[in-house]
Amino acid sequence: MSFLPFAIFVLAAAGLLALFLPSKQVLLIGIATAAGIVADVLLHWSVPAPGDAYQIKFMLIASVPLYALAAVLGHVWPWKAWQWGLIPFLAAALWNVAGPYATVHWGNLGPIPYVFPFYVAVWASLPAIVVAELAAYFGRRKGAGGSPGGEGAG
Repeated sequence: MSFLPFAIFVLAAAGLLALFLPSKQVLLIGIATAAGIVADVLLHWSVPAPGDAYQIKFMLIASVPLYALAAVLGHVWPWKAWQWGLIPFLAAALWNVAGPYATVHWGNLGPIPYVFPFYVAVWASLPAIVVAELAAYFGRRKGAGGSPGGEGAG
């Protein structure tokens, strides 16, 4: 798939999301998606051949800023904060499978090369989901006056 059809697909998906979600949430989803794709592209520039070195660098270098982004977005939009941990990793998986520079091919393994990046993305996003939920929890507690019941100090 070349860049133009991929861009059209992404813009169409964003347009459909804009019909059903608040505009601030759509903007934050766009930021999370772009961050996941940018992290993957920058990592591909530093490690041109996929393999063990790519996976190690992804876990050590690229995932840490994505975890921080998940925490920030979880604090900004605490409702369903798990999405901020999952979206960047799924966006990177979609970029690897259907993006303009995708090298995934149907071969002897059937659909496994298309499914495996999403499987890995879900597992890699679990710490980011935890971080986003913790940031959302502490953000809600702070916004409720600091007491667990939310009644305030009065």
